[in-house]
Amino acid sequence: MTNWQKPSKREPPKTKAELREMLTEAVRNTPSPDQASQRRPAKAKKIAAGTADD
Repeated sequence: MTNWQKPSKREPPKTKAELREMLTEAVRNTPSPDQASQRRPAKAKKIAAGTADD
């Protein structure tokens, strides 16, 4: 027979305000697609544009 472990104590449910705050922080920490493309190195942009120096 298998010995089942007791389930660990669950955290109390979060309030709507706590969930909203967590979501706001997650959105703030997630880069938008525009910001991600701005972080590319200049050389990569030149290569993509076909103007890279040889």
